[in-house]
Amino acid sequence: MTKWETDMERTQATTSSPANPHPPANGNGASGHDDQIDLNVPMPRPAWVVLAAVLAIGALVALLLTGWIPRQRDGKELNADADEAANAPVAVNVTRPHRAPTVVKIDLPGTLRPWQEVSIFARTTGYLKKYNVDISNEIEAGKVMAEIDTPEVNEELAQSQAALLQAKASVIRTSADRDLAKSTLQRFVAMKETQSVTPQQLDEKKSALDVAESQVQSAIANVAAAEATVRRLTEMQRFATVVAPFSGVVTGRAYDVGSLISANPTNIDIKPMFKIAQNDILRAFVNVPQSAALQIKKGMEVQITVRERSGRIFPGTVMGTTNYLDPTNRSLLTEVKVQNPREADGTFALLPGMYIQAGFTINRDTPPLVVPGPALIANASGTQVAVVSDGVVHFKKVEIGQDFGNEIEIVGGLSGDEQIIANPGERVVEGVAVSAAMNPSDQQSPAASPARVKVSAAKE
Repeated sequence: MTKWETDMERTQATTSSPANPHPPANGNGASGHDDQIDLNVPMPRPAWVVLAAVLAIGALVALLLTGWIPRQRDGKELNADADEAANAPVAVNVTRPHRAPTVVKIDLPGTLRPWQEVSIFARTTGYLKKYNVDISNEIEAGKVMAEIDTPEVNEELAQSQAALLQAKASVIRTSADRDLAKSTLQRFVAMKETQSVTPQQLDEKKSALDVAESQVQSAIANVAAAEATVRRLTEMQRFATVVAPFSGVVTGRAYDVGSLISANPTNIDIKPMFKIAQNDILRAFVNVPQSAALQIKKGMEVQITVRERSGRIFPGTVMGTTNYLDPTNRSLLTEVKVQNPREADGTFALLPGMYIQAGFTINRDTPPLVVPGPALIANASGTQVAVVSDGVVHFKKVEIGQDFGNEIEIVGGLSGDEQIIANPGERVVEGVAVSAAMNPSDQQSPAASPARVKVSAAKE
């Protein structure tokens, strides 16, 4: 007997025992026990319990099979598709390198300098008496710029002129003494024939003539020295008037009226009186990179542009080069002559010291190859491109030249017949199989026409 059946018997015995003589009445009895629960519940049949369990297990199995089998099938299909995609060739776009244009225009930075620029120092000592020009004034060659008061030089000149007169007088005196000594010697020579003089006396007269001759020569030399002193002081007195050596613009003035002017420009504390620059013609100094250095020729035309004069082109001409590459940045210093026109208000269009762009037109007999910029791969192995050969990727090292922006010159490493992957991604590795497609638009490149390249002074 089960535990459940035992409990049911105990319940029935308790209900019918003397301790509870009043069983619950049906209907509206007066016993007061109509709220008790009837526990005589019939026992469920075991067959129904087993059937319910079987049905529940069958439902769970059906649900499991319905969700798991399709999932397994889909997983197998996805794995098959993944394997097929992993083993399939990588689709890439390829292009062929082509030659760069024969004519290339490159813009290089440069700096303008005056055609001539000098610092004017005083060549005489004195005090600044007056100045006729100031900073920003234009002056013509030979015009007086300033006057210096030189009292000491004037006194020294007067003294030297007096010394010159003395030297000339000494020449006259010594010449007279020489003539007297010469006449005396001639008389003694005539008296020698009559035995009136001794040989000793004759020798003394000859020595006296030699002394007189040397005194004349010394006096003449003193005259020459005095004349040189007079000329020097006269020249220094002339330097009291400062004149412009060439036509230009005054760019500096260091002294005011009454300032002491020193004639010793070698001292480091001596400042120049004036600075003058010739601005109607300017010089532009440009560093040309090594890749274009051999194409720079004397007399070739250059287009000068300045940001402050937007839209205007100033013509220039190559005057020459240093014929020597700077070993620091491998560039060739080139000098360009630029005409500086005047504006409507009379001022010059360009100013010395301006930062400019010099446009050179370079003609190349054998231009290098050109590839798209995204085709280059820079890593620890150097600069490379991905080349497709027989459906497989191989990497080649290359040497780059000028940068045209979207395209870059290749000066070494390619023959020109390769198929270059235009934009290699992460899946493009050495030895991977690819499916190459040539893009027709890649056959037309901006580099096929004359290109303009802007490079810095220190970059090739």
